[in-house]
Amino acid sequence: MRTFIAIFICLLLLISGMMAQERKPEAWDLKAEKKYISRQEEVKEEVWSIKQAGFRNRMVPAEYAKESAVVLARHVELITPQKNVKLHRTERNLVAINDKAALEQYSEFEFKQYLNSDFYYPLEPFDKLTKITYIGVRIYKKDGSMREIYGNEAVVTDLVRKEHKTRKLAIPDLQVGDLVDYFIREEEFMKTSNAFSKELFVLGEEVPVLEYSIHIAAWNEVFALEYRSMNGAPNFKERFDTHMIHLDMLVRNIPPVPRNLWMNPFRQLPMVRAHLRPGARNEKAGRRKEGMIYGNPNAIRIRDEAISSGGYYPEYAMPSQDAAKNFVAKFKKDHPNATKQELAEFIYYIHRYVLLYRVWPGDPIVVDRRRNYSDPGRYAFLLSVKYELEKNGIPADIALLTSRFGPSDTDVFTERDYEMMVKTRGDKPLYMSAVGMFPVTTYIPDDFEGQKATLVNNGEITGSWEIPFSKAEQNKQLNRLQISLKADNIQQLEINRETTITGHFKQRTQQQLFLFEDYYDKEREYLGIETSFLDEFAATKGSRALVEEYKNAFSKARRDQKEQFLLEVAEQFEKTPQSLDSFSLVEMGLRSDKPDVVYKTRFTMDGFVKKAGPNYILDAGKLIGGQISIKPSQRTRNVDVQMPFARTIEYEMELDIPEGYVAEGVDKLARNVDNECGSFIVKPGLGANKLRLHITKTYKLAVTPAAKWPLLLEMLDAAEAFREQKVLIRKVG
Repeated sequence: MRTFIAIFICLLLLISGMMAQERKPEAWDLKAEKKYISRQEEVKEEVWSIKQAGFRNRMVPAEYAKESAVVLARHVELITPQKNVKLHRTERNLVAINDKAALEQYSEFEFKQYLNSDFYYPLEPFDKLTKITYIGVRIYKKDGSMREIYGNEAVVTDLVRKEHKTRKLAIPDLQVGDLVDYFIREEEFMKTSNAFSKELFVLGEEVPVLEYSIHIAAWNEVFALEYRSMNGAPNFKERFDTHMIHLDMLVRNIPPVPRNLWMNPFRQLPMVRAHLRPGARNEKAGRRKEGMIYGNPNAIRIRDEAISSGGYYPEYAMPSQDAAKNFVAKFKKDHPNATKQELAEFIYYIHRYVLLYRVWPGDPIVVDRRRNYSDPGRYAFLLSVKYELEKNGIPADIALLTSRFGPSDTDVFTERDYEMMVKTRGDKPLYMSAVGMFPVTTYIPDDFEGQKATLVNNGEITGSWEIPFSKAEQNKQLNRLQISLKADNIQQLEINRETTITGHFKQRTQQQLFLFEDYYDKEREYLGIETSFLDEFAATKGSRALVEEYKNAFSKARRDQKEQFLLEVAEQFEKTPQSLDSFSLVEMGLRSDKPDVVYKTRFTMDGFVKKAGPNYILDAGKLIGGQISIKPSQRTRNVDVQMPFARTIEYEMELDIPEGYVAEGVDKLARNVDNECGSFIVKPGLGANKLRLHITKTYKLAVTPAAKWPLLLEMLDAAEAFREQKVLIRKVG
């Protein structure tokens, strides 16, 4: 019977596969494919004819023999081949595959063959709304042979008629020692007069690049070119001819850098930013004249343009300004003795509520975690908040600054490089940002720390503000764990955990775990708004049908919330729990008087306890989750360590020892690495059939000088080594 069932299933799968293979593409796709293949022939002839010397190189220098991969040559080309606003972007790389990691990375290429920029209309390849991508790969084998593969040979992995057609190109029989020469060509039309291509060329990555060339060419009757060279990057060579303006650059021997290990490319790596944009007849703020090249524009001028933007205070800067104003009037009436600070906080939170939390009948129904990633937008939101503050007699300034992970104020390229906050004046200022859904009025975003802000009021500079770095204890993840060995299976752990999140850790947790239904109700409670949007819809004839739809959406989001808590547990312990028995949010951290996020989880974990005869071995070190392992190539460093923020991760664990057993080897768990850059401290204890562990890992500095990297390594190595520590749970008698 089982054999018959197995054969039956195999036949079903075979028939299903045959049906899938026989399903014919639609007429539009067949027609487009013919044109795609024809154009692909032209593209590959253009790209393979690039004469850059590096593409003839076949040798990896001895000094880079142990690198995972080596880019022997890279060429990026951005051109407008026609007088109309069509844009071709080409990137070609010749890469030597030196190990299995690189082999895996280059064994397949996934790309969107067609990408529609306007989902209101069906995808129509080769129209002015669609970006088309071509890809070609040459594999050079050790025996001197060469094989070519192109995008039309790739398997279609996804097709959404209004959005995209996606393909995956597999590279068969790729081996260590092979060379991969591949190109990606993107072709599209620029749609509006103010659209432009933004390019970022970073001259430094995890692998060495022996030769990197860039060519930009634009039709001079339509386009302007502008660029900014930063952190020691060379300038472009500028060239003009009859119909085109050109930028060219060639850089050789770019060494590998630990770009993926606490580096800040915008401040630490040579890079060039370039814009190719349709020009304007008259050059004004934010506009460039066609046929011109603007190299390294004046940073003060860009700052002044940003200040001008920060001086615009329209009463109706956002669509819901009227609603916010009415709520403020009601608050003042209901709270005649409210302090200026209380009024200022209400103004900020009511603007946030009106823009992000309030629901209207015509809104898309989005109540799951996707909504948690909404953003109010800097300018309209913050300028509206400032307008309302000033109207109510609360002086405040716009703080203009650049992100710590963006360009410095001397390397700004456009006024949009500037970030904004509203800062009230006085001894206890409030800080009002536009970072996500949940910031409180005592919060300064982590990428603003360490920056110097220009304070602006009504278009005039009123002062400056040196923003301090937060301390490690202000950004904490505290886990209190009550652990017991399961009565009917000692190899499983039952864990009750209470987690408290503070400071910069909060936003990611809020985005991952929160439900709109919960924080919407909590926000209404804080703001004194008695009627929910469901009540409003139910009272309106045209919107009553939406009530049931929202209730169903709320129910689905709540069911899906368990999956997010499961993922959160799995991320911390690097293992999916056997079961998640309960989870709950205790505090949501939506106000400065209760700024912490607190949640509880109860779950069962397997794989941390192993049986050894009558005894058991507990992997105690693995209870703190994954730790950073520093590769040999990363142990020496000549660039400063740029972390997101100083922080503390703390564990308070209490493990019940089963009756008839004792814990041994506990004293060996103790650690005490503590220096000016970081600390890793483990304090174990035993008593009353309980094993107690207090573990603290602290990154004390957001920025650690390269010379002090060994001190940080000391802490990181201690934490990684602790992961291997075990405790023997020995049976007595």
